[in-house]
Amino acid sequence: MTTHNAQPDRVVAISGAGTGIGQAVATKFGTLGWRVAIGGRRVERLAETATLVEQAGGSCLAHELDVTDPESVERFFSAVEADLGTVGAVINNAATARYGPMDDFSPEEIQLEIATKLIGSLFMARRGIQAMRQTGEGGDILFVTSSAGVQPWPFHLPYAAANAGVEHAARTLRLELEGSGIRVNVLRCGETGGTEFGTRELTTGRMVPASEVWFRRGLLRHTGLMDPGMVADAIVTAVTLPPSYQYEVVAVMPTAPMGDLPQTFEEWGAAMASAFSAP
Repeated sequence: MTTHNAQPDRVVAISGAGTGIGQAVATKFGTLGWRVAIGGRRVERLAETATLVEQAGGSCLAHELDVTDPESVERFFSAVEADLGTVGAVINNAATARYGPMDDFSPEEIQLEIATKLIGSLFMARRGIQAMRQTGEGGDILFVTSSAGVQPWPFHLPYAAANAGVEHAARTLRLELEGSGIRVNVLRCGETGGTEFGTRELTTGRMVPASEVWFRRGLLRHTGLMDPGMVADAIVTAVTLPPSYQYEVVAVMPTAPMGDLPQTFEEWGAAMASAFSAP
């Protein structure tokens, strides 16, 4: 069997690659000289990512992708295979979320969050595994999840439930694929700035009341945040390990800034505002 990690120009398929973590992951693989396939619902956002990948030294195919639609997933993989070759790594990054109490969500919002994170990840994994089995060269399936999937997280319920489902699916899939050369990994992400839905919630008015609940429940204890590049580094490390071992779950969390921890929500909010306003 070919050792898939020894190939310098593997093909990686990344969902939700138009912004934030997905864009950072794609760019990082570009620096390694990989062939990078990026997908998302907004093709105009993908163009910027493609430029970054190519400037970093990789080749890139940008293609429309709605992970909740199995036909869209099939079109995406078919285009990748025709242009770049067989996919050897799948990064399941696509997600959408909003904040607020459960009874404030519409049924459509609940369905979209579950479909994008959980069902979409399974559609992508299924298609990637089919391709990897045909080559017999192994590969990597990586699911990006959230600490909300293992810690009860009020005002974030559909997203949290979807992430919990993804992590259990990954545990089960890892057992299914033993002996195939296909590794399954979870990258569990803590508080990260620069993601699109977090930025959007700043403008909806839902960020402050949700953050206050999280602070008072001890879920937010300090103002440390990661940027998407930090998360991307961890993802790329997991996928480029030697083929003889793997990480089951990599949990990446921000460290607290040095100094006294905020004792009240008002102190926490002031510290966050100062951090965001700093040049």
